[in-house]
Amino acid sequence: MNKKHYHFIAIGGVSMSAIAKILHEQGHTVTGSDRQESGNTIRLRQSGINVHIGHSLENVDDADVVVYNAAIKPDNPELVEAVRRGIPTIERPAMLGEIMEPYKYKVGVAGTHGKSTTTSMIGSILDHAEIDATVLYGSDMKTVGGNVRIGDGSVIVTEACEAYGSFLHLKPSISIILNLEADHLDYYKDVEAVEQAFRKFVDGSADDAVIIACADEPRVKKVLDSCTKRVVWFGTTGALDLLAGEIDIANPEPSYMLVRDGKPLGRISVGVPGMQNVLDSLAAVGAAFEIGADFDSIKRGLANFHGTGRRFEILYNEKDIMVVDDYAHHPTEIKATLSGTRTAFPGRRITAIFQPHLYSRTRDFYSEFAKALSIADRVIITSIYAARELPIDGVSAEVIVNKMHDNGFANAAYIPNKDAIAESLKDDIESGDIIIDLGAGDIRTVGEELAILLKNR
Repeated sequence: MNKKHYHFIAIGGVSMSAIAKILHEQGHTVTGSDRQESGNTIRLRQSGINVHIGHSLENVDDADVVVYNAAIKPDNPELVEAVRRGIPTIERPAMLGEIMEPYKYKVGVAGTHGKSTTTSMIGSILDHAEIDATVLYGSDMKTVGGNVRIGDGSVIVTEACEAYGSFLHLKPSISIILNLEADHLDYYKDVEAVEQAFRKFVDGSADDAVIIACADEPRVKKVLDSCTKRVVWFGTTGALDLLAGEIDIANPEPSYMLVRDGKPLGRISVGVPGMQNVLDSLAAVGAAFEIGADFDSIKRGLANFHGTGRRFEILYNEKDIMVVDDYAHHPTEIKATLSGTRTAFPGRRITAIFQPHLYSRTRDFYSEFAKALSIADRVIITSIYAARELPIDGVSAEVIVNKMHDNGFANAAYIPNKDAIAESLKDDIESGDIIIDLGAGDIRTVGEELAILLKNR
């Protein structure tokens, strides 16, 4: 392989940093820049990658290829300089597709929800099966000390995200479809456009690919209605390839009888709560069987999986009080997280702290957010995390609170300054309380501050 110099703009991103680390391990020269320091930039620098803080045309240096992501604006000085000098540029998902190509088993995990968890579950199973896989995690995994595990070159597992059509650059040999809902409507016109993108993802998978799909999801079945590739169906009812029977979700570690092709194999326990994690684990089981893992490795891998960063991540658990950080930022994800908590921890008071992500998503789903959040006993909502968007007239996080009040849910409050939330809550937390911060922005800082306050209380 010809060695190249790859320069990454916004190298600190979860996927960007993982790709950069893989290329570095393959012997390429890798440099990068980001607007601020983070855990990922620090780890990359510690591994020998030169990372600049701040974007400047000098950072491009003698790069052979410049890699960027969808958040990078056309006027970014490093991107402008690369174009001026005629340096080839490539977007992140296309770079990932190129990296995946040589692997024998290429696993792409797609779906509106559950991608990171399922990817991490597969990684845990393969680790217990002693299959040396490369896994790009959607967040930090304590078991690997970062967001990527680099294997021997035969198996690669990654999320296949539908945002901006990113997953269309991948050609997995094992394509997983967990679920499908309206989301990213700043890019897609409507849910039918999302469905069409998933069809293209399936069609673009390897010619001999296997599709592992959830039979409990009507839109997934609709997308695969005319699929000519082999499909492994998983779910909770019917004559399926993989079935979860005798499900028990009434505790923090749900369990079920795994039935494969009509034959019960044994009882599976999953180390994270909720029905959604049962379904995600079935998808992981399907991929693991295709790669060659045995039932015992699957059983141990799921029993020892206790989540990934920002997916029901417990920040504090003392004196019968729990503080949890969760990435849920779509109404269905919030419903799954809060319902799973309610079922697994019956009788405990649940406080949800929600930071909406994107003005467009708040505008499109404020009514659904109000309904999902009402599963909690009390709700605090803070200002919208804008990310890449500019404000939209008439849209604020307060519309969700107002909708909740209109629906008869009185115990919802709007605190626009998230930095004031922990202090306002600390004296109204009792034994048995579970406090969950929710959102894809920087709401985790509230949970972290609350954990510190509780430890010092």
